[in-house]
Amino acid sequence: MRQGPATALVLAMALAVPATAQESAPPVPSPAASADADRPAPRPDAGGNRPDGRPAPALAPAPAPVPAPAGSLIPPETYAEPVEPFRKVLSPLVPKVARESDFDHAACLYGLTLLGVDHVEVAPVVDPDQRECGISRPVEIRAIQPGVTLEGGAVMRCDTARALALWTREMVIPAARRMAGSPRLTSIATGTSYFCRGVVGDGPEARLSEHALGNALDIAGFGFEGGTRLEIAPAADRGGLDTAFQNTVQSGACLFFTTVLGPGSNAAHDDHLHLDTKPRKGGLRLCQ
Repeated sequence: MRQGPATALVLAMALAVPATAQESAPPVPSPAASADADRPAPRPDAGGNRPDGRPAPALAPAPAPVPAPAGSLIPPETYAEPVEPFRKVLSPLVPKVARESDFDHAACLYGLTLLGVDHVEVAPVVDPDQRECGISRPVEIRAIQPGVTLEGGAVMRCDTARALALWTREMVIPAARRMAGSPRLTSIATGTSYFCRGVVGDGPEARLSEHALGNALDIAGFGFEGGTRLEIAPAADRGGLDTAFQNTVQSGACLFFTTVLGPGSNAAHDDHLHLDTKPRKGGLRLCQ
C-alpha cells in the first residue's frame, strides 16, 4: 500500500521520540495497588504481634502527671492529685444583703480609681452581738475627689463610696463654683457612716438602719479654700447663695442616692444630710 507524503511525515516524527522520554514516564498503578495503598495498616493482635508475625513497635510510656502548684486554678483533672475547688469564705456574721460578688466588687473598685477616689480596702466589719450588722468588703475613703478630703475618713461599702464620688464631682464641686468668689471645695465634713443601729424614731422595734450595712453616710458640712466653711442648717437660718448651694446639693443628691433626708424632712436631720443607697422596689427614691 502506497503512503502519501503526510503519512510518511507522521511516521517519521513518531520514530524520532527519544527512548529515554518513554522510559521516564511513571507507570500507571493498577486499581488493586491503589486500593492497597489507601487501606490502613493492620492492627496488632492481642499478643502485640502484627498479622505477619513480627512484633509491633513498643510505644513510649505516658509522661507522669505533674503535681498541681499551690493556689492553681487549672482544672483538677489535669493533675494526678485532685485540686480542691476555690471557695470564698465569708463571715457568717455579715448579712447576705451586704455582700457583693467578686466581679461586682472588682468593677466598683476600678470605678473608684477612675473617679480619682483615694481609698483603701479594710477588714470586714462585723458585730458579734448584732449578726444583722456588718460590711463584707468595706473601703475607707480618704479623699472622695482629688483635693477633696473626707474629714476624719469614713468606712462604707464600695457602692456607697462610688455614689458619693459621683455626687461630689457632678453636683457639689460645680455648685461651689457658683458661690461668691467661686471658692474651691477642699473637704466634706462627715457625720455617721457605719453604725450598727435601727432607724432613728422607729422605737425599740426599729428597722435596721442603712448605716448598719455600710449603705449610708451623713454629711455635716463643707470646707472651702481659704478656710471658709458651710454647715448644714435649716434654710430659715440664712439666705442668699449659701442657701442656694445647700438646696442644690441636697436635691441633686437624689440623682445618685435612693434616700436623701436633710433640713425640711424632719427635726432629726436639720443639721446634716442623710444619704443612702437602700435598694427600693420599682426604682423609687425618697427625697426630702
